[in-house]
Amino acid sequence: MTDTLRTLIFDQSSCRAHLVHLSKAWQQVVNNNDYPRPVQKVLGELVAASTMLSASLKFEGSLIIQIQGDGPIRLLVAECNSRLGLRATVKLVEGTQIPENASFKDLVNATGKGICAIILDPRNRLPGQAPYQGIVPLAGTSVADSLEAYMHSSEQLETRLVLNSDATTAAGVMLQQMPQHGGVVSSKEFDADGWDRLKALINTLQTEEHLATETDELAKRLFWEEDPDGLAERQAHFECTCSRDKVGKMLLSLGQAELDDALSENPTVEIQCDFCNANYSFTRADCNALFTESSHHEGPQEPQPPTLH
Repeated sequence: MTDTLRTLIFDQSSCRAHLVHLSKAWQQVVNNNDYPRPVQKVLGELVAASTMLSASLKFEGSLIIQIQGDGPIRLLVAECNSRLGLRATVKLVEGTQIPENASFKDLVNATGKGICAIILDPRNRLPGQAPYQGIVPLAGTSVADSLEAYMHSSEQLETRLVLNSDATTAAGVMLQQMPQHGGVVSSKEFDADGWDRLKALINTLQTEEHLATETDELAKRLFWEEDPDGLAERQAHFECTCSRDKVGKMLLSLGQAELDDALSENPTVEIQCDFCNANYSFTRADCNALFTESSHHEGPQEPQPPTLH
């Protein structure tokens, strides 16, 4: 099956692994934009990572990975929600030429000022409640390096990531060392060498094999001697959450004066979604209606802090 997320639990080693293989959903991201090949590759890796990280969400909502770059790529965004609906986009410096052999560092960390942020955004966020956001400087020479460093410093989770993508497939394997207490896990003796052994197994994975092999077969090839417990497979899909209502709220936040300026130059305000290319058009009458209807929105209560573990 394509677009599959598979989770394995290694009780004795106190580790878990997520494996993801995306084709149809990833191709929808690719088809929405014409990115240069090196940019597409980095975005595919980020999409695979966001899908695996979202498997650990303990709330209904979204996990968003943002890489803010100081090279030709200004912003990479991959978002996956708790239903495994995913979307992604890239902001490039206008008019930039990207060499075919551009590396991750060339693209996003040219002068060492790139940053990586992971945002946890609950669906039932209250008015005025901000999403949780963790930010670290970009580390290493790949998306995987940067996210491993993020998980180590922000989540205190030792993580090993293998990420690969091309124009048709985005794939990932993520191994994480989970907390274990007292040296005993599930009534069996704790396997102190398990983490290193599992890490060595996923380090054997070659790019071509990774992209060509779906999660079930890959799990067998990598871990056939380990006898992990498998959780139910889940299906990922492309899903854009843009809507006319959300665009209207964004326009409202710009203020009446700025919208009036825009409408003095054009009869309509045109907004295009960066993720799915949907177009939203607002006339002067539409914009005026936004402000006359904006009075009824105030909300109470305490925010619930989201968790990633």
